[in-house]
Amino acid sequence: MQASVELLQLMSQTGYMACFKGDIKRSQLIMEGVEAIGVEQIPIKMGVAIAKVYAGDYDYAIDILRNQILQLEPEHMSAKCFLGIALSQKGEVDEAKAFFEEVMRLGNQDERSIASAYLNS
Repeated sequence: MQASVELLQLMSQTGYMACFKGDIKRSQLIMEGVEAIGVEQIPIKMGVAIAKVYAGDYDYAIDILRNQILQLEPEHMSAKCFLGIALSQKGEVDEAKAFFEEVMRLGNQDERSIASAYLNS
């Protein structure tokens, strides 16, 4: 199935809204559909990874962030930020801290805010 970028973005936004409202099951279903038809797009991969972090599926999120997104875009600060979150949730604090510190140096304001919150917790 071919889907336009706009449709995939709309579906991703719907998945995010479900996730942030606490409807993890519906969020996962939506994001899995988005992933299935938008496999090659980094923003889609980010959306799936973020939804997986919120769902507590840290291993899946780490795989997407480390082995897919960062392989294609090694300087993707949002991916590094969420990789740090997933690693910290798994108790891999030292590795997470290294990612957060890099995001603090090179990320945008939003990314630095998230990294700072995790570094100071």
